[in-house]
Amino acid sequence: MAAEPEAAARVVAVYRPFYDRLGALFADCTPDETAVIADRFERAAAEVRTHCAQVRSGEPDGEPETGGQ
Repeated sequence: MAAEPEAAARVVAVYRPFYDRLGALFADCTPDETAVIADRFERAAAEVRTHCAQVRSGEPDGEPETGGQ
């Protein structure tokens, strides 16, 4: 399934300024710093997905895993 060109153009119009600002924000980060930031975002996104799945299923929320960090 492909996006309709008009819909894709609207999404780009909305998000392009945000991604441009993120690019400017991280432009002075070293590759190692960027890797740490990306790791944190990936872990946070995984926690969001887990939490949403628990909310949808009615499963009680457990203690957050900190991974010792």
